[in-house]
Amino acid sequence: MIQLSDYSTLPETARAATMNTGSPQAGTIETIELELIRLVRHLETFGRRSSLYAKVDRAGYVAMRMLESLGPVNTHALARALHLDASTVTRQVTALQRAGLIERRPDPADGRSSAIVLTPPGRRAMHAVQQERRRRIEELVSDWDEAERATLGRALARLNASLADSVAGADAPGRCAAT
Repeated sequence: MIQLSDYSTLPETARAATMNTGSPQAGTIETIELELIRLVRHLETFGRRSSLYAKVDRAGYVAMRMLESLGPVNTHALARALHLDASTVTRQVTALQRAGLIERRPDPADGRSSAIVLTPPGRRAMHAVQQERRRRIEELVSDWDEAERATLGRALARLNASLADSVAGADAPGRCAAT
């Protein structure tokens, strides 16, 4: 099993970055930074080459997953949950509505606004993308044992929690997100 601390398994560039700092902690941070760059680049390339988002684009998929999690919400609540500007979410919602993937219903809590809900075709489209994403992840980690998969899952959950805290702090007046 690969240990996260096993530098011999790191790519040559990451090992070189670690050795050039003289500090194990600084080297670890450099390795994380390098691997995050590589991860984002690979994900962007993968997304461009994929037919995965033919019916539902990535932003729409994320909005639909959030709607599934939150239940019926108005555009402003969805924007807050996604940490996006309401105008951006309004454009996404409009596109999803035109495609028949979501619909607006009167908001029982506020008659002046509407609640956004997934339609049955929207739920099916979202689940199709979700299943394909999970299949691809399974393929990527097919030669990993369950402990390695669990370690990755926990590390990603912790990283996402830290990012969410950073974004939430950046949303406070006078704050900016850590880079």
